[in-house]
Amino acid sequence: MGLVPPDPPKVRMANMMKVLASDVVQDPTRVEARVRREVTMRKHNHEKMNMERKLTDEQRREKIEVKKMEEERKGLTGAVFRIKTLSDPSHRFKIKKNAEQYNLTGLVISHPQFSMVYVEGASSYIRKYKGLLLRRMKWTEAARARGEEEVEVDGDEAGPSGDGGSASLSQKAPEQNDDAFGATHLENNRCDLVWEGPLREHAFKTFRQKACPTDTAAKEALGAKTAGFWDQTKNLKPEEVELF
Repeated sequence: MGLVPPDPPKVRMANMMKVLASDVVQDPTRVEARVRREVTMRKHNHEKMNMERKLTDEQRREKIEVKKMEEERKGLTGAVFRIKTLSDPSHRFKIKKNAEQYNLTGLVISHPQFSMVYVEGASSYIRKYKGLLLRRMKWTEAARARGEEEVEVDGDEAGPSGDGGSASLSQKAPEQNDDAFGATHLENNRCDLVWEGPLREHAFKTFRQKACPTDTAAKEALGAKTAGFWDQTKNLKPEEVELF
């Protein structure tokens, strides 16, 4: 009738007695060897098909970029955040790295009084980025100090007491603050959402960071299209945000 014959039953060691009952009784050793060969062959064919479908590194990167562009075609969204201080280098790294991974553009402004983050991109990625800054980031925790090392001190150099044996001293390298405007405590550090809304086009081509010591410098860095967000961010009061 021109029909394709059905696939042979997938015999496993678990169902061998049920599928091949009569053959197993006659020659169990031969049937077991046959079942093991079929299981091995099915596994080999399965892994071979997976390898054929597997994307190369270049194809994977291209697929990710295409997905980012498709998400952006659905609509652009912008968001503005106010951060009390960005003195911790790990916070600055996470802000920039995640923006690049989500294909977001914008600007981070470090000011002596506060810091402002302006981002723009696909709505879905802005939503994820907002979750990072408002929920996942631990703004009151500083990065772990680098340069910690264990120093072994012999008994002869232990000090005036002259006690024998050896002592282990943990010496921490002094923390280096990369903030352009000096060190700031993180006890009351926080991040607030100032504005979020749809956009017609990008105002920035990349995502970058800039230190601006004055309001005028900050507005110049933002440009004519987004300079108004600076006054809005500066006038934001944290207690007003908590009411909503």
